[in-house]
Amino acid sequence: MDISRDAPRGFIRLDLNLFQIDAAVDFDIYIVPEGTSVPVLYRGRNLPFDDDHRKRLSVGGTFEAFIHEEDARDLDKYVEEHLDKIIANPNVRTAQKARLLYDTSLRLTAEVLYRPDTAESLRRSGELVRSTVSYILLGKDAFHELLLIKAHDYRTFAHSVNVCGMGIALAQAVGFEGRTELSDFGLGAIFHDVGKTRISQDALTRPGPLTDDEWMRMRQHPRMGYEIMSARLDFPESAKAIILQHHERLDGNGYPEGRYGDDIHPYARIAAIVDTFDALTTRRPYGDFLDTYAALEEMKQEVGSHFSEDYYREFVKLLGR
Repeated sequence: MDISRDAPRGFIRLDLNLFQIDAAVDFDIYIVPEGTSVPVLYRGRNLPFDDDHRKRLSVGGTFEAFIHEEDARDLDKYVEEHLDKIIANPNVRTAQKARLLYDTSLRLTAEVLYRPDTAESLRRSGELVRSTVSYILLGKDAFHELLLIKAHDYRTFAHSVNVCGMGIALAQAVGFEGRTELSDFGLGAIFHDVGKTRISQDALTRPGPLTDDEWMRMRQHPRMGYEIMSARLDFPESAKAIILQHHERLDGNGYPEGRYGDDIHPYARIAAIVDTFDALTTRRPYGDFLDTYAALEEMKQEVGSHFSEDYYREFVKLLGR
């Protein structure tokens, strides 16, 4: 949550539309009475926020309430828990929904990628993916709002968030329209690079080329990721296929198994397109990034050998207005 320049020092301004009626808030809410500049406690933590409070705080169409900066993490947790309802709220602007979804996704993914096989990580990831599906289903304008805030500096967890959002949109565009299908894809996308948690940070971030041994290990990250998640019976098989196969190529020259053509799961073929696009349009330790047009032109050279032609064509349409 951004700190408003008009907020009192040490406080964060709240948005009324984030609050869900009758849901307890895990932070103290403050107001600044008219004619003063000192925040005073309005409502204590762990008490439900009801419609009467909304009406009192929105008199005259304004909403002036704040929380301590030190409670920002509790606010983040509240948003994560109620994200699906916030996305469904017609009073929240699409651009704000995009920012809340993206920021929440970054925080959560940064945490769960390093303890991916716990029940709590899968629960939180599943809820996040369902919220992402709900957001993407708002339409193409919503998708483009999300693209506008896509991070251009590479971090494994940011890359995973980008692949999830773009991949769900592409999966829907090519015909996977059921919420369960899209959610399964999203889970696989969030964890598609989880195997990189077993790769040294030096190898992942070094500007120079990898050694032969490092490159051989890097090429095994899909298999290592699959091994991490394979023991989870509650993790969809189609999502595991994304983890294992997202670096396979239609011509059989991919890795780690050298799969060919239709032997590659459709979800993995979708993931390969958005994974490559995000890598090309994201600043890496070893190079700058391309703009959208240049990235698509570079990818076009590998349609048929690396990428499915139909999926690539739909992705180009998706990125266009």
